[in-house]
Amino acid sequence: SMNWFRLLLALALWPGVWATGVCFANLLRSAASTPSFPWWAAGCFGAGWVTSGLAYLFLPRPRGIYVLGHELSHALAVWLSGGKVHSLQVAEKGGRVISNRTSAWITLAPYILPLYPLLAGVLWLAGLQAWPDLARYHLIFLGLWGSVWGYHYAFTLDLLRTRQPDFLVYGRIFSLTIIALANLLLATGLVWSFFRPIPLTALLIDLGRKWAWTYTQGVHGVSGLLLRYLPPPA
Repeated sequence: SMNWFRLLLALALWPGVWATGVCFANLLRSAASTPSFPWWAAGCFGAGWVTSGLAYLFLPRPRGIYVLGHELSHALAVWLSGGKVHSLQVAEKGGRVISNRTSAWITLAPYILPLYPLLAGVLWLAGLQAWPDLARYHLIFLGLWGSVWGYHYAFTLDLLRTRQPDFLVYGRIFSLTIIALANLLLATGLVWSFFRPIPLTALLIDLGRKWAWTYTQGVHGVSGLLLRYLPPPA
């Protein structure tokens, strides 16, 4: 029964995923249309992302490093949930975290919480506080940061096509839906934090309106189909 409930919940979230994607695209377009948009910085970040994607395809993959970050993400989610990690095992072909708590958030944390990219960003901000002159090398950092993000998503997308146990615990459709929605919300938050093309309240209102409009249109569409194809009452 819970599997069916999670499947129905995932299907019900699909219009929200679409609405969030539209909101993210509009926010990114608004940021890029401002005269002060840092094209050089965006180019360095994008170049790092593309380079890491090509390296993932044609060069040896740092799988052990990824597995370590993957399992640490599980462990961090356990700690944030108030649980306790009993052991953490990491190997080249996979790892395992044993804890006293589990949930969809803990199981899907490596695909929702980009540990290495966020850690790199925190270290850069801390470095700027300690050595302000580091700001002169921000383009280099953005290129490296883009490569870290690129590797994270390259590994994630590669796992999505496999029978990864993390996706099977709560159902593949439910897991992929939650991952897509969480990553779109994260991307929207990061773009707004960096560029702030509109006030936060305006962004939240726009996101809410898009969700409401998408679901309203969905209800109207389903109602129209039912009225068209169901036989009239006797």
